[in-house]
Amino acid sequence: MIKNKILIFTTILLACTINACNEDFLETNPSNSVDAGSVFATTKSAEAAVNGIYRAMTRRYQGSQGHSGYPAHMLIIDAMAEDMVFTTTSNNWHFGEQQWIAHRTETGTMPAFGYDLFYRIISNANNVIGGIDAAAGTQDERNRLKGEALGLRALAYFNLVQMYGKRYDANTKPNSQLGVSLVLSPTFEGLARATVEEIYTQINKDLTDASALIKAARLNKSHLNLNVIKGFQARVALAQQNWADAAKFAAEAKTGQTLMSNAQYQEGFADITNPEWMWGFDHLEDQSEFFGGYHSYISCNYNSSVIRTVPRGINSLLYDKLTATDVRSKVWVKAPTATNSIAPPGGVRRPYMGQKFRLPGVPSTSVMGDVPYMRAGEMFLIEAEAQARAGNFTAAQDVLFTLIKNRDPEYKKSTNTSAALIDEIMFHRRVELWGEGHRWFDLKRLNLPVNRNGGGHISAVVLFFDKPAGHVEWEFLLPRREMETNKLAVQNPL
Repeated sequence: MIKNKILIFTTILLACTINACNEDFLETNPSNSVDAGSVFATTKSAEAAVNGIYRAMTRRYQGSQGHSGYPAHMLIIDAMAEDMVFTTTSNNWHFGEQQWIAHRTETGTMPAFGYDLFYRIISNANNVIGGIDAAAGTQDERNRLKGEALGLRALAYFNLVQMYGKRYDANTKPNSQLGVSLVLSPTFEGLARATVEEIYTQINKDLTDASALIKAARLNKSHLNLNVIKGFQARVALAQQNWADAAKFAAEAKTGQTLMSNAQYQEGFADITNPEWMWGFDHLEDQSEFFGGYHSYISCNYNSSVIRTVPRGINSLLYDKLTATDVRSKVWVKAPTATNSIAPPGGVRRPYMGQKFRLPGVPSTSVMGDVPYMRAGEMFLIEAEAQARAGNFTAAQDVLFTLIKNRDPEYKKSTNTSAALIDEIMFHRRVELWGEGHRWFDLKRLNLPVNRNGGGHISAVVLFFDKPAGHVEWEFLLPRREMETNKLAVQNPL
């Protein structure tokens, strides 16, 4: 265990487990290293360490521009499902992920990307959690910083267990299937994989503790606050099929939040000041990832080779169910022309191409935009889904009406119940959260298959159109590095 020294690179704490970091992270005496006492001497210095964790969420991993932190992870999670369509074969960034090859290649980028990203967050959060109590400052400051670290650790484990473990099944107690290694303090010892049940127990504990600690207002939406912690709790409860808690936490999370106007919906999803955004990446132009940025892969106007040659589109079957009065029908274009759609200079236009994400200017004068990590709209959908699955149909109809009436002034309150109401809610969830990193997780938590048939996918790109629920390929392989350095590691089925 590291006791006396914590290594810092550009304010990011990097003390970590061998089974969670690249070899270059284990350098023992960099010129800009400082001792642990300096990091946690005051809450002000500890604040820099916490800020470093947020920054670590957006850096490049594995030296790959297509794997720039949590925003890239969001794109990949959607690419692996059925609603994000790669509209040509001209540029193959993230094709391997859509083909379900990348995450099943243990020596490849994708398995190591998830490990590096989320265990880096965990390792850094562990240092804050273990060191902040001794920092000079107010108790409120110490509580807030510890609460943020606990929330970020929970977020990391929630993603890891869904990627590398089997789905949580509420009908199976305990969920004894293998999850990931549960690292709660700095160590260089390899650890065996904890069970899915144990990982979720720790996630829920971290979030409960965080909700008790975070009371003070935050300075920026780039940081966690109590509403976001409640949002995490809602997501976790939904994945555990705990409908009562999912509805409760989602309702609490959206308390005081504002839905955006229809005009704001069409402004490009690139500005964290949008009133509906609860949490997001607030980019700085001088800290850009350029062609590795989120909008370099999903916007309609950034002048990158990806956007020029392979505009991202929506599943046509999904889009065709939208009404003309729904504002969301305006953020994709079924039959794009130079007059009804935006593209960078020389960019191709393809049916059902996206306009949801757009940077300022045509072409963009910005190199990056802000990224939505959590929005109030998601909380409405979680509450509606949980109420409907619990059999509380009237409550679900009411919550859904508030959201969709905001999107479509002609929407009439649903009279659906049972499966029909759940299907309606899930349709709106798929449309609303397109490109924000939820769909593959939704399919896995609900034990549903991938069905890409008839949605506009190109066979040469996707390679398959159907993937049954429960197939071994729903689990990411552990990276080869983990298997070689951690003698307790057990690989997922090949």
